[in-house]
Amino acid sequence: MPAATYHIPSNTNFIANTGPKGVIADARSYDTARKRSFRQTLRAYSNGELSPPLFGKSKKNAIRFNREKSASPESSSSTDEDDDFMRTWRANRLDELATMSQDIRTRRSSPSMRKYGTLVTVDPIGYLDAVEKVHADTTVIVLIYDDESTSSQLVEDALHSLARKHATVRFIKLHYLDAEMDEIAVPGILAYKGGDCFANLVSVMNEVPAGRGMNSSALELLLQQYT
Repeated sequence: MPAATYHIPSNTNFIANTGPKGVIADARSYDTARKRSFRQTLRAYSNGELSPPLFGKSKKNAIRFNREKSASPESSSSTDEDDDFMRTWRANRLDELATMSQDIRTRRSSPSMRKYGTLVTVDPIGYLDAVEKVHADTTVIVLIYDDESTSSQLVEDALHSLARKHATVRFIKLHYLDAEMDEIAVPGILAYKGGDCFANLVSVMNEVPAGRGMNSSALELLLQQYT
């Protein structure tokens, strides 16, 4: 069986410069920068900013020119220029990587607020993830529900409306059996922020002021008392 041949597309760029892919990316980056430097030098010649080298009109003169150039003290100037260019390129590359690393750390320490907008059914593991694996400033509202309870359905309908209105608040619902709560305490609402529970409304229907029905406005006013 013939050996497999792998080709890396010429237009592929790798941001994380570690491992073989990173070496290839840095090599291409260096080559691009080197060509850019050459084009800048060529442009300087065209604009008269530099004097072009004086080559002989014949092959013999050209050979003599090259011999004289290699014998002169200036023969190492090309190597010196390459060394200078390599040092400059390396320094710029290190600065670029340092900036990139700082940007990554900033994004990790200050993640953007996610938008939700719905009431999602979760199991016990989903409940823990929703409470713990969110931005520290995100409020999480948990409905403990009973799918056979009319009161529970009223609270759920109100939370659906609030979820659409407050898209940066995470709304979830967990069945009371999964929550290991007594049926008499349902529907209940738990509110979390930064992993801490700041509101525990057992039998939330009893928390609504007398004479007011359960709707999104009444529930919103009730929750605002704890924020």
